[in-house]
Amino acid sequence: MQLAKERFLQKHGKLFCEVCEFDFQQYYGELGNGYIEGHHTKPVSEMDDNHETKVEDIALVCANCHRMLHRQRPWLSISELKQLLHMQR
Repeated sequence: MQLAKERFLQKHGKLFCEVCEFDFQQYYGELGNGYIEGHHTKPVSEMDDNHETKVEDIALVCANCHRMLHRQRPWLSISELKQLLHMQR
């Protein structure tokens, strides 16, 4: 998770939800600095015991989007949830 956050910061300069673009630091100030949740795009329950999670397997999301990704089985993909969110706006 830490490496995923570091790479995201290098690429984007700040942490924000990959689905809705919520930025914890922008909204909560210093309290939100560095906060984001990591979502395994491949369900942990479906991984082999010796599976090593790669940085590419982690999506950085806010708590709300994380819960919506897990709301049904099979899980929605990041792109599916983005599309659903944009249809609702």
